[in-house]
Amino acid sequence: MLCLVALAHAALTASIYRAWSAQAAWFLDAGLGLPLLGLLNLSHIGIAPCQQPTARLVRWANWGFLVFGVATLLAVPEARAFIIVAALLAQAVAAHRTLPGPA
Repeated sequence: MLCLVALAHAALTASIYRAWSAQAAWFLDAGLGLPLLGLLNLSHIGIAPCQQPTARLVRWANWGFLVFGVATLLAVPEARAFIIVAALLAQAVAAHRTLPGPA
């Protein structure tokens, strides 16, 4: 779900920002960074707990993106920000359950 929201986010850059600017670049970067996080999760999250050595990194990346998303939500309290934070929360909780924590 996060990947789809993020790809839509990136695709909307041109319609929200008519000219290329720093704000447009930040908006597009968020739309490109979120699918990367989603793809990392797709490669690690399954039905059973993941034993890959990079699982802890992916788990903490999810929580880091969630913290950044909440900070962004406080700065930009718009509907799309709430949707992205909700997706980040769902992804972080799913990863917390299936990826091992710190040793």
